[in-house]
Amino acid sequence: MKQLYRIIWGICFLVGSVGVLERLTVGKKLMNLGSYISWGLWVSLYIYLIGLSSGAYLFSSLVSVFKLKPFEKLRRISLLASLATLLAALFTITLDLGHWERFWYVFTRPTPSSMMSWMVWIYSAYFLLLLFQILYTFRNSEKKVARLFLIGFPLAMAIPVCGGSLFGVIGARPYWHSAIFPVMFLFEAALSGIALLTLLGVIFGFAKEDKEGAFNILPKLILGLLIANITLESAVMAVPLWGQIAYHIDAVKLVLFGPFWWVFWIAHIGLGTLIPLLLLLQKAHPLRLAWASGLITLTFMSVRLNIVIPALAIPELKGLESAFIEKRLMFSYVPSLHEWQVTLFIASLAIGLFYLGMKFSSVIEMRRGK
Repeated sequence: MKQLYRIIWGICFLVGSVGVLERLTVGKKLMNLGSYISWGLWVSLYIYLIGLSSGAYLFSSLVSVFKLKPFEKLRRISLLASLATLLAALFTITLDLGHWERFWYVFTRPTPSSMMSWMVWIYSAYFLLLLFQILYTFRNSEKKVARLFLIGFPLAMAIPVCGGSLFGVIGARPYWHSAIFPVMFLFEAALSGIALLTLLGVIFGFAKEDKEGAFNILPKLILGLLIANITLESAVMAVPLWGQIAYHIDAVKLVLFGPFWWVFWIAHIGLGTLIPLLLLLQKAHPLRLAWASGLITLTFMSVRLNIVIPALAIPELKGLESAFIEKRLMFSYVPSLHEWQVTLFIASLAIGLFYLGMKFSSVIEMRRGK
């Protein structure tokens, strides 16, 4: 079975590599983005991976700061998962950029009033922190690891809050312009990150060896976060609809009843919410827990797609959609095959990085045992 998984991973990696090679040679010509919808699948994937990374790290920092011993066994895989998803996220957003050579401007010409600048600075600090933390963790330098967790705990909270604020401060997009977005991003990161760690814990057999009761607590924790996320998301949807201001509810209606209604109702609500709720409300069992956490983790991409694209698919001026007719001046967007190929590569890259990290840590443990 392991050999089959390796073959599948290899095929996905090679197919995805073709897309990356095309991106490097012909630029962004093969993407279905335009002047109006300038963010699409890759930006959605980027904030999805960042949420997984910060959520997983936030969990591991809570374990360390508050001495939650039942979850200690998950700390190392949480750090590796955080680093793998962070690197995949940074690679994704790099491919989405138009001028890579200008990335250093944000460090040499900082703009403190820009939320984007704060994001870059915080992500850079987070990346360096993760590197040192993993290094000290596998050297068993517990005191240094604990000190870094004290710094990393507020930093991990700041990452999703900053990401939510990036959308929330854009007054020209009513769908994004909400004070609840930073809070929602924080809870969403915690839910998706902890769900990912739970899935990995079951896959690597920690659930079967659990004597401290961690995998009896995790379903309740995920259930609580899932209910909190449903509440926050309902507020984001219901308040504009209740107000019935056309400009404010167009994007919400697009999410609920537009051409891609199934992304919300089937992928997010059906597979990512209702089924996990039913599974989590039953007696804790590793298989049920794996399905619930796996569905939440995988389908959370639908949440990111429904945040990024609908707001851009609504004309800012009435009649703008028919004022100019051109391929790159459209308010409809469907990811191209090229975009999906690169997405496949990013997913394969994250899995490959995590696998290499696990292998490397196993080698270190074996040498230490000798």
